Amino acid sequence: YMTDALSREGARFIKQAAEPSGESKEPFFLFLSYNAPHTPLQAKQEDLEIYKDIQDEKRRTYAAMVHAVDRGVGTVVDALEETKQLDNTLIVFFSDNGGKLGAGANNGSLSRGKGSVYEGGFRVPMFFHWPEQVAAGKTYPHPISALDLYPTFAALAKADIPSGKSLDGNDIWEDFVAGRSSRSSDTIFAMRHHRGFSNVGVRMDQWKALCVGKRWMLFDVEKDLGETADLSKQHPDVLKTIIEKTKQWSESHTAPKWFDSEKARNQWTETDMPNHELIFDDNKFFRAEK
Repeated sequence: YMTDALSREGARFIKQAAEPSGESKEPFFLFLSYNAPHTPLQAKQEDLEIYKDIQDEKRRTYAAMVHAVDRGVGTVVDALEETKQLDNTLIVFFSDNGGKLGAGANNGSLSRGKGSVYEGGFRVPMFFHWPEQVAAGKTYPHPISALDLYPTFAALAKADIPSGKSLDGNDIWEDFVAGRSSRSSDTIFAMRHHRGFSNVGVRMDQWKALCVGKRWMLFDVEKDLGETADLSKQHPDVLKTIIEKTKQWSESHTAPKWFDSEKARNQWTETDMPNHELIFDDNKFFRAEK
């Protein structure tokens, strides 16, 4: 079972890395990327038995797959404890996207799911664990992007990032420890291409701008996590600022160099993608206001 195999190999790597090398131990970095929970939904029978009271088959299998991930994280932590590395190791746990609603997932109060630019598409749980460095039981209320991890890890390791290298992420560590935002007035972007147009979600401070079906909306996600109350009429200047930032970000992209299928490549060409004018045409913005 792949989840158990990944956990086993992660623990093996930790134990191997902790073996003395000369008179000192070398630092190690482990990126453990579970493919569960994900389709195809497949779980071990003993894990399914734990959740036999869940009537929906997809949800029951999904829960059993998450149980296997939980068990695997425990295996990794046990390896860190066994090698006396736990207190000296930063553990970061997070997911790459929101749950797929048609495959057993439940995103709670978040709107939509995987593939969407609503919060349910890419807002995910995340935690840091590092005894004596990260306060236990505290919540960090500010947004973090996976793109922040590289510059943050590099800084913690006292590694030099090449000068002139442009990064989309930030070194968040000092701000994280202090409990303040590392990206005040900065933005986090998500874009999802469809046939002939794209949907966009952009977070800036408490604001979340959405362009879905070529129509822009604005939400205060700190007060309205479910993105139910469109505030574009009340705060048009905020929305315009975010749209302009998004336009600049989008124009910095290069065209895709490969596609996951011939069909996707043909659709991209036939519909003259990316068609950014459909997203950033001011008439679309003002039509959303009226």
